[in-house]
Amino acid sequence: PTGLDAATVIANKEDLDDSCESTNDLSPTFNRRSLPTSRDIAVAAMIYKIRRLQNNKDVDYLCQLFNSLSFNLFPKSMNAIEQQLHPAFELNKFYKFYKICSNCGAYESNATFKCKSCNDASIFKFYLCSIKQQIQQLLSIFGFFSRLKEEKIKNSNIFSSTKYGEILREIESNAFTLMISSDGVCTLNKNLSLWPFTMIFNELPISQRRYLENILIAGVIPAEKKPTNHVFQTCLQLIYEQLIELELGQMFFVNDIDKQELIHFYNIASCTDKPAEALMANVVPYNSEYGCPKCFHPCDLYHGERRSRGNVITFTIRVYPFKDCELRTQDECARIVEELVDCSNQVNNNSNHTKKKIVKKKLKKKEKHISRYGHLGFCPLTKLKYFHYGTSFLTDSLHTIYAGAFKQLLHLLFDSQYKNESWSLFKKIAQVDESLSLVQTPSTTERRFRSLKFISKYKASEYRCLFHFGLTSLVRHINNNELKNLFFLFVTAINLASSNHVTNEAIDMVKKLLYYFVQNFEEIFGLRHMSSNIHSLLHVHQSLTVMGPLWFYSTFSFEGIDKDLVSTVHGTIEFSKQLIRQHILYRDALIFHNHDSYPLALFTLNERLLDRKQSNIQYKNYIDSCLLPNPVSKNLYDISENGTAARVQSLFNDDLTFYHSLIISGVLIKTTVATYGKLVADSCVSFNFSEDQLRYGLVRAIVQSQKNTVRVFIEELIEIKPGTSKISFNISNDRYQVPNILRLKPSRIFHLKHPKFIVKKNACICEAGNRVTVLEFPNLKDSS
Repeated sequence: PTGLDAATVIANKEDLDDSCESTNDLSPTFNRRSLPTSRDIAVAAMIYKIRRLQNNKDVDYLCQLFNSLSFNLFPKSMNAIEQQLHPAFELNKFYKFYKICSNCGAYESNATFKCKSCNDASIFKFYLCSIKQQIQQLLSIFGFFSRLKEEKIKNSNIFSSTKYGEILREIESNAFTLMISSDGVCTLNKNLSLWPFTMIFNELPISQRRYLENILIAGVIPAEKKPTNHVFQTCLQLIYEQLIELELGQMFFVNDIDKQELIHFYNIASCTDKPAEALMANVVPYNSEYGCPKCFHPCDLYHGERRSRGNVITFTIRVYPFKDCELRTQDECARIVEELVDCSNQVNNNSNHTKKKIVKKKLKKKEKHISRYGHLGFCPLTKLKYFHYGTSFLTDSLHTIYAGAFKQLLHLLFDSQYKNESWSLFKKIAQVDESLSLVQTPSTTERRFRSLKFISKYKASEYRCLFHFGLTSLVRHINNNELKNLFFLFVTAINLASSNHVTNEAIDMVKKLLYYFVQNFEEIFGLRHMSSNIHSLLHVHQSLTVMGPLWFYSTFSFEGIDKDLVSTVHGTIEFSKQLIRQHILYRDALIFHNHDSYPLALFTLNERLLDRKQSNIQYKNYIDSCLLPNPVSKNLYDISENGTAARVQSLFNDDLTFYHSLIISGVLIKTTVATYGKLVADSCVSFNFSEDQLRYGLVRAIVQSQKNTVRVFIEELIEIKPGTSKISFNISNDRYQVPNILRLKPSRIFHLKHPKFIVKKNACICEAGNRVTVLEFPNLKDSS
C-alpha cells in the first residue's frame, strides 16, 4: 500500500477472508435426558468433590443446603452419593490387607504385632488393590479402548527404533503396556506418609496419561518410616501375581464395542527417583558400593576435609570416577542373585552348627558385597516377560538431570563455599540475574526460575526452566572455554534426548556427548564431585534405546500423580482406605458422566470441572475457533503511517477490531504490546509458512474483521547473517551445533495468519541492537 515504508506483507485470499468453523459442539446427536436423576446429580457432586478438593463434611453441608431449598433430587449426604454411584458399596471387596515384616518380608493378613518367622516387631501395613477391577472400570468408559488402540499405532510408528516399539509390534493386537512407579508422599498427618504403587498406560496420549482417573493403584503402604527392601519386595511379589495374570490375558467388557474381549497387559518398565529405584530393583542405595543399578561400577571412597567454624572436619563419601563399566544384563544379574540366594540358604542350613562353624561358613563382609555386586535379592518384576534388570529401570530426568546433575553444576558455580575456585560465578550473581531477567518465558511453562539468590530453594521445574531457557544468559558470564563447552554439550545432549522422537543417530550423539560431559566434569571439578547423578548421565542413552525420549517417562508426571492422589484424602486416619475409596467412586462417576444419555446441562458443568487447561474468565467471546477477551483500542498499537495498526488495517477493506490476546485449542497467544518488559510472554511463536516449512516470528497484532475472521499479524524473525543463527562449539576436533537455540533479528517481513497455523510458543530474549534469541523447548509434551 502507498504511504508505507519498505516492508513485505505476506497474505493470501484465505488469510483475508476464510473463517474457521467451530468444532467444539458437545455431542448434539446423543439422546441425552432433559431432566436429571438423583444419580446424575451424585455424579456431578463426586466430580466436584475431587476436582475442587472438597472433604466429605463439605459435601454433606452442600447436600444439606440444596435439600433445605427443596431440591429433593439432591442426595442427602456423601453416603447417599456413594450409594447412588455404587449401590451396596463395600470397600473391603476392592483391596486385600496384609501385614509385612520389615526384617524378613514374611506376610499374613491376620492382625499381629510380631513376625511369626523372625519374631521382629517392626510391621508394615500393605493394601493390595485389584488392578484388573480398575482396568475394567476404565474400559467401561466409552472411548477409552479406542484411545488405547489409536495411541498404540502412533507409538509403534514414532518409537519404531526402540525396544518399546519392538514390543508393540510383537504383542497381541488387543495388548497394551504399563509402567510402574512408587514414591513416598506426605499426608496431613506429619507422622505418616503414603507409598502408593502407581501404574500408567503407555498407550494413552501423554496429556491424558497422568489424569487421576487413568491411574492404576496397585497398592498402598502407609508408613511412619521408609519401608525396607524386604517390605518392598513382598509388595512387588503380590503385585507380580496380578501382573502375570494380566500378561496371560483376561476377559474384559469393552464399552466401545459392547462385548467381552480377551486383552493382555504387559508391565515393561519402571521410572522412579534413586532411593525408590533401589527399593524397586532390590539393590543397595545409590551411595553404596556397586550402587548403580544399571552397571557394575564399584565406586571409590573419597577421603576429604572441610572447614567448619575454624575446625577441620574429615569426611568419607562414595564417588563415581569416570570409567567404562560392564552393564547389568538380565542373565548376569539373575546369575548373581541366584548365587546370593544359594549362599544365604547355605548359611541358614548351618544354623544348628556351632557359632564358630557358622562364622567360618559366612563370607567376610567385603567378600559378601563383591559377590552381590549391589544386589540384595530377587526383584519379582524381572520375572515378567519384558521387564529386565538394568534396562527396565529408566533414567529419571527430574531427579537425575534437572534436580540432579544440573543442580549440582549450579551449586558449584554459585555457592559461596566455592567462591575462591577458578570456576566460581558467585561474585557475578547480580550480573547473571540481570541477564536472566531479560528472558521471557511462555505462560505455559509450569514454574519460571527465581533469582539465583534463591537457588537453594529451587523446585525441579525451576531447574528445568533455567536449563532450557536460561543457559545462554548464564554462559555469557563464563570466561573459561572448557566450562562453556561443558554447558553447551550438556544442553545439546538433553535437548536431543528430549525431542519429540529420537533416531538411532541422535541416541549415538547423546551417548557421545554425555561421555564427554562426565569425563570433562571430572577434569574441571575433580573427583570429589563425581556423584551418582553425574555418573548416571552415562546411562541416559540406554533409556532412549529402550523407551524413547525422556519426556515419555518423566517422573514430573508421577510426582503430580502422587500429589493428586493424596489430595483426595482429607481425614487424619485410615489414609489408604480413603484414597482407594475416593479413587473408585471418582472413576464410577466418570463412567456415568461419559454415558450418551447423561443430561447435557450437567455434562457441560462437569466438563468445565474436568478441564485441565482453565481459560481466564475474561475470554468469553468464541469467534472463528478462538476465545477472545474484550477488544482494546487501536491507539494502543503504533498508529503512525508505518506503524503496526496501519499495516494490518491496509490489508482489509473494513475497520478492524484489535485484541491483545486470544486462546485457541487451549493455548494462550499474546501480542508484543501486551508483553513488553514482562518476564512471561506468549508472543514469540513458531508458525507454519507452508506445509513443510516452519518459521519464527513475533505476534505484533491480533485482529477481527467485520466478517468475524480472526487473524494474527506476525513479524518474521530471520538470521542475522546466513548460517550464523545456531551456537557452535568444538569437542575433540568435532564441531557441534546447539539445537533449539536460535539467534535472529526482526525482518520487517509480516505474515497474516489464522491462529491455527501457530505451531508452538517459544521463550525469547529481546536484546539491544535489534537482536532476538529464540529459545525453543525441545518438545510439546512436558513443557507445562
